[in-house]
Amino acid sequence: MDLNNIEHGKLRKQFDDPRIHMALVCASKSCPMLLNEAYQSAKLEEQLTKQTKAFLADPFRNKISANSAQISSIFKWYSMDFNKNGGSVRDFINKYSPVKIKSEAKISYLEYDWGLNE
Repeated sequence: MDLNNIEHGKLRKQFDDPRIHMALVCASKSCPMLLNEAYQSAKLEEQLTKQTKAFLADPFRNKISANSAQISSIFKWYSMDFNKNGGSVRDFINKYSPVKIKSEAKISYLEYDWGLNE
């Protein structure tokens, strides 16, 4: 089992939370950074929120302003995870990003760097 198979084969099927994409990742350069501690049930909500906020605030992985957003391809590839319950990628970003994207702002996707995140 590798991180990719755990994320997609196990966790995404068991948990209905798109923040999983920010927690357990394949470790490429464009992926969210791995948390430098073990995930624990007692503080899982806090840890997932912290990882999501850090990923969205990272200018290498997401370039977000009020008028435009160049975001990770993760949001395109797994849009169905972010669009559940009547939400959208924009809604998800606005919930966790320090910068809120205006409703008329253009959203595009950054090219993904599959190089190893060393």
